[in-house]
Amino acid sequence: MNKKQEIQYHLIFWLLFVLMEVFSDIVFKNNLDSFNLYLLHNIEFLLLQIGVFYLVYLWLAPKSIPQRKWGYLFLGLLGLLLLFAGMRYFLEEVILYSITGYHNYYPDSLRPLYYIFDNSYYAFRIFLLALVFYFVKFLLNTKQEINQLKLKKKQAELRALKSQLSPHFLFNTLNSFYADTLELSPKLSDDILKLSEMLRYITYEQKSEFVFLTDELRFLNNYISLFQRRFDNNLFIKKSFPKNTTDYKIPALLLLHFVENAFKHGVLDNKEQPVSLEMKIVGDELEFKINNFIKENENLDNQGIGYKNIKHRLDLLFKKNYQLKHFQKENRYFVCLKIPLRK
Repeated sequence: MNKKQEIQYHLIFWLLFVLMEVFSDIVFKNNLDSFNLYLLHNIEFLLLQIGVFYLVYLWLAPKSIPQRKWGYLFLGLLGLLLLFAGMRYFLEEVILYSITGYHNYYPDSLRPLYYIFDNSYYAFRIFLLALVFYFVKFLLNTKQEINQLKLKKKQAELRALKSQLSPHFLFNTLNSFYADTLELSPKLSDDILKLSEMLRYITYEQKSEFVFLTDELRFLNNYISLFQRRFDNNLFIKKSFPKNTTDYKIPALLLLHFVENAFKHGVLDNKEQPVSLEMKIVGDELEFKINNFIKENENLDNQGIGYKNIKHRLDLLFKKNYQLKHFQKENRYFVCLKIPLRK
C-alpha cells in the first residue's frame, strides 16, 4: 500500500466517521438546540479524536507492535487515555466554557475518576480503530516485503540455475577452431560468426528470464551446426522446428540441457538411428520432444543434478503448469516437455 492509497483510505474513513457521528446525533437529538454550540463542540471533539488516533497509528503502534513490546503498548494506551481525558477536560470545561458558558458534563460528573472512566469509551474506540488500521497496514506491508524477498530469492535461484545450465562445449569448439586456423579452412569464418552470435546471446541477451523463441531456436541451430562441425559432419540429426515463432517467448537456455544430454549420451553417427528433435506450437503451449539411440553403459543423468536443476527451474517459473516426461524404452531415450508460451 503506497502513501497515496493510504491517504485516500484515511480520508474516506474520517468522512464516514463524521457522517456516522452526525447521524447518531440526529437520531438521539444530542445538543441540536444550538447549532453553533453543537458545531463548535463537535469540531473540537473530532480534532481531539483525530490527534489521539494518529498518536497511536504513527507513534505508539510502530514503536511497540513490530518489536512485540506489549507492555510498552499497554502503558502507552493507558497514558493516552489519561491524555485524552485531560485534553478533553481542558478544551471543553475550560476553553469552550469560557467562550460559551456551557458545561458538557454536569458538575457532579466532573470528578476525576468518573470523568476518566466515562471518557474511556471514546478513547478505547479510537485506540481500537487506530490499531486495526495499523495492523492492516502492517500486514499488507509485511506481505509485500515477503513477496519481494521471495521474488528476489527466486530470481537469484534462477540466475544461479541458469549459470549452472550454461553450455560447456564452447571451450572445446574454440580448440577445434584453433586447429582449423592452422590450415585456413574456408568454413572458418562462418563458424566463427556462429560462435560469436552464441557468445553474444549468452553474455548480453540473457538478462531477461524469458527470451524470444526465434532467438532461442537460432541459438540451438548454431549449437547443432557447430557440434556437427566438431565431428566433421558425421552426426545424423533429424530436426523439425516451427517457422512462425516471432511473438512467442520461452525461458532462456531451457531447451539446451536436453539437446546437450542427447549429444553427450546418444549415438550420433548411426544413419539408421538419428537423434530426433521435434518442436511444435500447440495453442499457447510449446511441445518439445527429443529421442536418441543410447550408447551402451551410459549414465543418462535422469536423476542427476542436471535434471534436478531443470525441474527446480521449471517449478519456479511455471509452478505446476508444465509437463516434463523422460523415460527409456528399449535402446532409445525419450524426453517430452510441454510449457506455456508467453507473448
